[in-house]
Amino acid sequence: MSGKTWRLKELRGKTVLINVWATWCGPCKVELPHIQKLYDRFKDSTDLQVLTLNFDEDLGVVEPFLKENGYRFPVLPAFGFVSNLLDSSVGIPQIWIVDSKGQWQWTQMGAGGLGDWEDAVTNKLKAVGGR
Repeated sequence: MSGKTWRLKELRGKTVLINVWATWCGPCKVELPHIQKLYDRFKDSTDLQVLTLNFDEDLGVVEPFLKENGYRFPVLPAFGFVSNLLDSSVGIPQIWIVDSKGQWQWTQMGAGGLGDWEDAVTNKLKAVGGR
């Protein structure tokens, strides 16, 4: 959303946490503050990257939503990509963790139990190879 072009080679050697979300998704709205906290925790990391894939068909609603909520994590418009990747019956939000070799290591569907969510996801990242 910021205009930066992301290239896969920039992610080589990093563990990547990917969050799939949309502005109209209630569970996503609950989860996104936690994504922001994870991003803030790891934004300066050399071995970990937090990215989000937005699943809104109308991109015009995304930037106002981000500003209104104070979100600063990277957002990649990905409606077509996510539509092609996921079965139409599969919901969001989703969290994916990809290891430093580009191998998909973990998926979480739904917001999950958010009480200790950030610590649980951080532990998953550490287990996969991030900080």
